[in-house]
Amino acid sequence: MNNPRHDLPRVSCVIAVYNGQAYLREAIDSLLAQTYPELEIVVVNDGSTDGTAGVIDRYGDRVRLLTQDNAGVSAARNRGVAMSTGQLLCFLDADDCLDARKLTMQAAAFAADAELDLCDCHTSYFWSPELSLETHQRDCRYAQAFWRNLLPGHISTWLFRRELWDRVGGFSTNLRYAEDVDWFSRARDLPMRRHTLAEVLTHRRLHPHNVTARCAAEQGASLAQTLRAHLHRAQRRAAG
Repeated sequence: MNNPRHDLPRVSCVIAVYNGQAYLREAIDSLLAQTYPELEIVVVNDGSTDGTAGVIDRYGDRVRLLTQDNAGVSAARNRGVAMSTGQLLCFLDADDCLDARKLTMQAAAFAADAELDLCDCHTSYFWSPELSLETHQRDCRYAQAFWRNLLPGHISTWLFRRELWDRVGGFSTNLRYAEDVDWFSRARDLPMRRHTLAEVLTHRRLHPHNVTARCAAEQGASLAQTLRAHLHRAQRRAAG
C-alpha cells in the first residue's frame, strides 16, 4: 500500500467473506495494489469453515479483521461499515478484483463535485481460469448475453459518502438475495446524486459458486420484494 496522504479522504473497503479461500487472496491483493494511498481494508470473516482465516492472517496489519458467527452477507457488510473509519465507503466481493486505478479515479470525481453521493463505474465478467471450457459452457449463464457486456452498477463498482449510508441505512438482513439491489433502490429514492465512470475498473469472476448460479426462483422472489418496496415508496411520495 502506498504511503498515506492525510489531505485525502480515507476510503474504507469492506470485504464480507464466507468460505472464500479460493479467491480471497486475489481480491485483497487488488486492493493493496490500488494507487489511492488513504485506504482501510476491513475483512469480515462470516463464520468460514474452510481456510479463509489462514488467507487473511497472512496479511497481518495490512487488513483489519473482524470475525463473527455466520450471519449472512448483509449482516457482515453492515458490521464492517460500522467498524470502519473512512469518509468514503465501498465493498468488494471476495471473488472479484479491481483495476489498480479504481479508487483514485472515483475519489477524483468526489473532489470535483462536492454534491456527489455515489460514484460507480463499469464492470467486466470473466470465467475463473481454473474452469475448463466444457465446465463453463455447461453453466446456464453461459448461454446468456449479460456476461459478455460491460455493465455499471454492480456493488463492487460503488464508492459513496458515509453520509449516504447514514441516510439510507444498512443492508436488509431479511433478504437472502438482491440485498444490494434493495439498498441501491432505497438510495435512489432519497434521491441521491450519482456519477458513473465510463471506464471498466471492476472485474467480476464467474464460477459455479456465485450467488447468480444459485436458486433462480428465490432470487426472483427477492427482486420482486425489492420492486414492491420501491413502488410503495414511490406511491407515498406521490401522495404527498
